[in-house]
Amino acid sequence: MEATLKVVAETGVKSVTHRRVCSAANMSLGTVNYHYRDLNDLLLDSFAFYVERVSVAYENSFSTARNDEELADAVLALIDSLADDSDTAILMWELYVEAARDRRYRMLVRKWSVRAKSGVAAYCGATTATAIEALWDGAVMQRIVGDAYLPDDELRRVILSIIRSDPLRHYPDGRTMAAR
Repeated sequence: MEATLKVVAETGVKSVTHRRVCSAANMSLGTVNYHYRDLNDLLLDSFAFYVERVSVAYENSFSTARNDEELADAVLALIDSLADDSDTAILMWELYVEAARDRRYRMLVRKWSVRAKSGVAAYCGATTATAIEALWDGAVMQRIVGDAYLPDDELRRVILSIIRSDPLRHYPDGRTMAAR
């Protein structure tokens, strides 16, 4: 799985072959062909492995938030960590592209989206969690490929405005207001 993801991150989904994956994994071509006769099944299983790994990171990113500011800081920290790891971002975008073409990948992305938003949804309504997910996806893309993006302090203000617009938000101590 890791070898497949490495090839995807380096050269894109369209250049993945059994031979390249075997070379990256230092294993015989027969081993991969035995388990995966279809390259699409290998790619789908590899992306499912990737989604599982990163979903845990997303879910854990928000577990300590106790107020609006801490939740905003957690979202910003997630954006920073994703923007610092271009391979992870590339894999995310490659998965999105495949999802646009293939229903099986689309189902995987939907499953991932639910898990990724679950950490925010523990404190906010579903609409807010979806808005924040869209914001972090866009912010990561801007930070990796763009020459202009919102600085942390401005991005934090946007995140806070989304969070604070949600009347359903709540934190472990039962408070819905930002810490003072």
